[in-house]
Amino acid sequence: MRRKILLSAALALVLTGCDTTAELTFQDEQLIETVPQGLVSPACMADMPDADAIFRWSVLTSFDARLTPGKRYGALNAALMPGSNLRAEDITFSDGWFFVVDTAGRDMTCTDVSECPEGAACLTAATMGLSQYYYPPESFCVYQTRIETLHVPRFTHFSSNPQPGNPNVRSEGMDGRSVAFVLDNSATLDGSADTGIPDALKATDPYEYRKVGLNQFMDGISLSDEKSPRLEYSAHFANGMGASGVYDASEAWIRTDAVWQSKVMSQYPTPSGYSPIWEASEAALLKLRDTANVAYTHAMIALTDGAPNDNSDEAHESFRRLMTAMGSQTSLHWFDFEQTDKPPHARYAEAVRLGCGTYYLFDNPVFFSKMLRNVAINTESHWDAGIKFSARLPEGHMYRLATTFIMKVGNSAVSFEAQRLSEQNETIDYRLVWAR
Repeated sequence: MRRKILLSAALALVLTGCDTTAELTFQDEQLIETVPQGLVSPACMADMPDADAIFRWSVLTSFDARLTPGKRYGALNAALMPGSNLRAEDITFSDGWFFVVDTAGRDMTCTDVSECPEGAACLTAATMGLSQYYYPPESFCVYQTRIETLHVPRFTHFSSNPQPGNPNVRSEGMDGRSVAFVLDNSATLDGSADTGIPDALKATDPYEYRKVGLNQFMDGISLSDEKSPRLEYSAHFANGMGASGVYDASEAWIRTDAVWQSKVMSQYPTPSGYSPIWEASEAALLKLRDTANVAYTHAMIALTDGAPNDNSDEAHESFRRLMTAMGSQTSLHWFDFEQTDKPPHARYAEAVRLGCGTYYLFDNPVFFSKMLRNVAINTESHWDAGIKFSARLPEGHMYRLATTFIMKVGNSAVSFEAQRLSEQNETIDYRLVWAR
């Protein structure tokens, strides 16, 4: 994740010799990094009924902690209090562009506006003012939008409430997390689907970024200075192993890093077989429902690299009924490679909306390793802002939103570029995925 530190006005004054900011010292806790989770369905926030979407994020500080209400920050010279010194106008987005996603999960290209959905424009990245980013030279079907922040940012901490009495700060009172991973481990990941021999040129994840991502998740969980010891994990591999095609790495929940390493990371199956994604997802949900600690927050995290073999209406509907019955108790995060021609993106996105989670559609497995850390950080606490789009997007499509997010805290700020960025010779797509 690109880290961008916007130097505060106070620090700038110090550098120019002004003595009006003497209270700001290098010992003050500074804002360092925006950690986005992504866009969440507005149905998941009952107090934001007028929002088109919810943007969810965390902020890390120079003390290796999260930005939290009730704590004193040098940029404010006071304790952070949403609704008082943090308001809706402190959360801003640049004018954005919704890129229409085609049925293969790629940006819809065009040579003429007639090839795009109704109301869309057909433009190059340069014409949109995005030439400093890493978009291909083709023209794309896009909708321009303004993004308005509607509400005071809400803060949720899943343990104790850091600022009791503030209606914009709440706690779930659940100081523990149960996380069930659904890991597509089919032969397409290492390119062995056709010959049984791994082929990096055909592989969707030839350098095993999926494993790097799992380690990044554990690093994100342990980042907090208030780390809870109450954590439990499971990993369901979907790769056609065994009679059912689903391999649970541990029938019991894994509660220590040593057991996770021995049961999952060290024993990670060699990619093989097909992709029973819905079957594995249902098995993970049932494990969360039936055996996870009821006092913990529950989450399912899925990694897929294309269409599941069990993509029948019956398989999808069975999962949908179970997800609906479990309600918002379980959040769902779905990482979807776009490599195959006809992956069921709409079905994945629908599952995520039901699970009040986030959907990630990307073409580079490096993204998986980076964003899993972000999901981990947001599972402990996060900020939410209800936003409204000026663009009227046709239903029945998926979109990628390119914009820049800025959060101002006193005389300091942090930003996040939801764009295609270049990092260490890799192009990573950080645009926010949204489905209508």
